[in-house]
Amino acid sequence: MDAEHPPTSNTMDSSSFSQVVFNNVEKSYFPGQSVKCAYTIMAVLKPNIKDWVGIFKVGWSTTRDYYTFLWAPLPSDLEKEEQAEQEVVFEVYYLPKEDGEFYQFCYVDSRGLVRGASTPFRFQGGHESSLEADLLVVTTQEQVDEIEKEAEDLRRENRQQGETIVLLKRELEDRLLELRKTRESVEKLGSEVSKLQEEGEEERQGREAVFAQLGKLETTLAGTEEQSLESFREKEELQQTLTALRDRQDKVVAKARQLRAENEELKKRSSQAEEEIDTLRESLTELERGKSQAESELKKLQDWSQLLQFDLGNAQRENVKLAGELRNARGAAESVQVLRSENQELRRALEEKKENTEIQAQCRELDLKLQEARALASSETQRAGRTLQEVTSVRRAHEREGAECQERKAQLQYWKHEFEIMKDRLEKTEMLLTESRRGLEEEAVRCGIQQLEIEELRQANKDLQMEMQRLRRAGQTQHSPLSSLPDTPAVQLQHPNPYSLPPVPSIPPHTPSLLYPNPFIGTTGQSGSVTQGSVKDCPVCRVQFPGITDEELAQHVDSHERICPFCGDLFEYFTQEEFESHVYAHDY
Repeated sequence: MDAEHPPTSNTMDSSSFSQVVFNNVEKSYFPGQSVKCAYTIMAVLKPNIKDWVGIFKVGWSTTRDYYTFLWAPLPSDLEKEEQAEQEVVFEVYYLPKEDGEFYQFCYVDSRGLVRGASTPFRFQGGHESSLEADLLVVTTQEQVDEIEKEAEDLRRENRQQGETIVLLKRELEDRLLELRKTRESVEKLGSEVSKLQEEGEEERQGREAVFAQLGKLETTLAGTEEQSLESFREKEELQQTLTALRDRQDKVVAKARQLRAENEELKKRSSQAEEEIDTLRESLTELERGKSQAESELKKLQDWSQLLQFDLGNAQRENVKLAGELRNARGAAESVQVLRSENQELRRALEEKKENTEIQAQCRELDLKLQEARALASSETQRAGRTLQEVTSVRRAHEREGAECQERKAQLQYWKHEFEIMKDRLEKTEMLLTESRRGLEEEAVRCGIQQLEIEELRQANKDLQMEMQRLRRAGQTQHSPLSSLPDTPAVQLQHPNPYSLPPVPSIPPHTPSLLYPNPFIGTTGQSGSVTQGSVKDCPVCRVQFPGITDEELAQHVDSHERICPFCGDLFEYFTQEEFESHVYAHDY
């Protein structure tokens, strides 16, 4: 990167930002790596060797606020008026660290004007995240316990999300209130800028009137050769003072125009913030709708879990009963085997002793018992098979419910992700409001500086008028063709501002015997001093005050400036603090 400073400017012209378009700008860049910046130069912009690409922190006000920059390379074919694809690479040691701030690329031409700006980005490291994807296979009772635990977690998360929604609503209301206050401040600044421009126009008219009066003085002083030297020097001093005042006034008008442009920019930012808040409000409505759906699904899942738990209890009791019956059937089968062996022994004994009738009766009885035991064992086996089928069906139902529970969990994760996105949007909106507030504070500081400059102009104009009054009063008793010049009409405001410059007063001639008294010659004909007992009149109210000093006359003239710009009342016999308190009371 060249060590030479790039060309910059204080001028902000957002209408030319579309002449260079930045491509493939990431939302964030990893610190410690080089950053490639690709952009397209439109056909309307002619590249220059002094054009450069800089990285600016979001909220910059002039092109001098760049963090780092690179000279923009020239396209290969400058003769063709076509779009040109270019790119530059910022090395690691020139880039910002991971500070959480937002930055953007800006293309600045050789005159220091911004011709293109990218979307904001920041420098931050990646974050690893993982999701559980393994399905744990447990017994039926463990699945029910897991479902209950997950349902409790879902209820807890649901409550937390409800609290988060309430907090977000409150934050949204606070942002809307701040936005309204910002809009009111912007409107107030606009009205103040308009007043300053009107006052500047009035002061300019007053300066023109003074210039006209000076022109008449110059034509009249041409006939007197001895007095022309002194009057010429006086005139030159007055002209220099007026020139300085006019230059200051031009600066004030230029600053007022700049304030109006910045005011328009703040209005645009406020409208963008309002659109972002409307989008966030719609997202919040959708999230609330999704939350209600998730609550209904969770309630259904809880009811189904209770039904499954009840069916599981019944199945467990049935299994215990079937296990007892199965043990009885096994005992009966064993007794059948014993009876079968005894029957075989009896048969052998019968074959040996056929004539024994009692043994034959016992054999018949044992055969009957054997048949009953076989029938009982068959029925118990069939019943055990049906029980196993029911347990298998219940297990499959539990597996289906587990899959549905996983699906509900995925939906809740989706809504949680949506809440995170909305939170990020609210953070961006807060950042925009912070930038607007910072801009308003800067506007307030500039207005304060402008008020100080207006106070300086007012004091200079006041000194100039007092000097002119002194010269005119000094020339009341001297024969000169300059005392009865036509008066310059004072510029009157519809609502006078107590902090604006006073108008140029007009002084009628007070010596009827002299047609043109000289304002630059004193009462003795040599000096410009006025005796203490001379009669002095107020240039505003035309009241004569015999025997007062210049300081007392100046205090009386200052009292005429205490006119309320809102109600028009005169506060002649009030102090400056009381008058300012009255003016400030109109703002509440």
